[in-house]
Amino acid sequence: MVYSENKDGETYVLTDTIHHHYRIMRAGWDNLNHYFLRVRIHLHIKPDGKIWIMENRTEDEIAEILVDLGVDKKDIVLALLPEHVRGLSGYGV
Repeated sequence: MVYSENKDGETYVLTDTIHHHYRIMRAGWDNLNHYFLRVRIHLHIKPDGKIWIMENRTEDEIAEILVDLGVDKKDIVLALLPEHVRGLSGYGV
């Protein structure tokens, strides 16, 4: 599904409700010779119900937004951090 379009490309919202992956991506042409495809946000809801933030290339703190929406911090995993420092984040592991 195309979410929006402008001269810098298009934004796509991709949802996989079977495997519980949710992505926002940008695609388009930087110039006449360079096509880009970038993941902006990628969330994965694991079978145990934890939300793994796989990618966040936005200005928004997705984890904080989820907490504001009522998700417990222990149910959010910052998968974009190295495994050995996730426990120091205050979020789930």
